[in-house]
Amino acid sequence: MANLLVNHGLPLNLALEEISYYRDVIGEIIKEAAKNNDFSLDAFYQIISHFNSIVDNAIQFVSKSYVKDYTEKINYAQYAIDELSVPVVRMTEDIGILPLVGDLDTKRAQYLMESALEKGSQYKLEWLIIDLSAVPIIDTMVADQLFKVIAGLQLLGIEVVISGIRPEIAQTMVNLGIKVEEVRSFSSLHQAVQYTNSFTGSLM
Repeated sequence: MANLLVNHGLPLNLALEEISYYRDVIGEIIKEAAKNNDFSLDAFYQIISHFNSIVDNAIQFVSKSYVKDYTEKINYAQYAIDELSVPVVRMTEDIGILPLVGDLDTKRAQYLMESALEKGSQYKLEWLIIDLSAVPIIDTMVADQLFKVIAGLQLLGIEVVISGIRPEIAQTMVNLGIKVEEVRSFSSLHQAVQYTNSFTGSLM
């Protein structure tokens, strides 16, 4: 029941209302059976207490299952969003672009590494341009992760070019002691594309 509600985007209270309805219906059946069989007050109380305990357990079970299924669905959706937020776009047969938009945190930086290495190898790229034009700022941990991505790509034989580095990001890299001269960087994506094209002979 909980899984059905989550998959259809329905609220938990629908299930709880259904359980409450059956509590009332079955409660009436128990009451009538108690009257017809001349149950003692103690016997009737024990039956009702046991019945309510079963229903309460059912409510708790459905609620926990709903929260679990809902959380899994949200996590899956977030994973899909994170994957889409670091797309490797194949520009030519040999050149790919990884345009990053918005803030980069450590979690998203991890997706960045996975996506860049996987797609770079899958597409058999010779060059990958990592464009940071739309990234407002990068902290030291993410900057360090970014250059681990670059190192991983280079181990795969993929040359990396960075474009659109903002002054704040450049300052962070300098503070980290990262040797940016080992990676070619350009102020604009257009310049980076021209540079990579000059090596591959691709036409844009």
